[in-house]
Amino acid sequence: MAYTVESLEPGMVILCMSGKHGPFWGRFLDDAIAWSSGPFVHAAYVGDQHLIEQVAPVRTAPLDKYAENGWAFHIDGMTPDKAQAMINWGMKRLGQHYGYRAILEDAALYDLHYWGALRDHPSYPVCSGFVERAARCGAGIAITEQPLPSPTSLAFSPRLIGPRPWAPGHGHTRG
Repeated sequence: MAYTVESLEPGMVILCMSGKHGPFWGRFLDDAIAWSSGPFVHAAYVGDQHLIEQVAPVRTAPLDKYAENGWAFHIDGMTPDKAQAMINWGMKRLGQHYGYRAILEDAALYDLHYWGALRDHPSYPVCSGFVERAARCGAGIAITEQPLPSPTSLAFSPRLIGPRPWAPGHGHTRG
């Protein structure tokens, strides 16, 4: 279920399914992540009129960047003050590097979101660890207790409020 920019609020989590567009290497990585832990392959969250995401490096992006393949979730217990603290936490990390080493270690083990010592390293997280850490450290809300969350494992958290692709009426198909 694609989101609309008008429906977004600061502090919401965006979970993305594999896109059909973009460079081959990006689609290849998305498909590998979806194969190992799918259907969600990327995580970001809503800041002040932009998304905050851990790619290469932490950066802001337009709110509509994932509107075609992103699902938006509220975090249970999120208040405007907590959302601002989460945003501030992420903005202080703009330019922080991505956990490429963790991805390579995971690929060697055929599990792109479970193994890898650096995934949860505070200086080199991957996207889903960055979103979880922003909620936990910035807003004081733990989305999950899983130490190395994937985007899909975030989606299974009862703290995220919103429909899932596997819910009745939201039939998930891979394209």
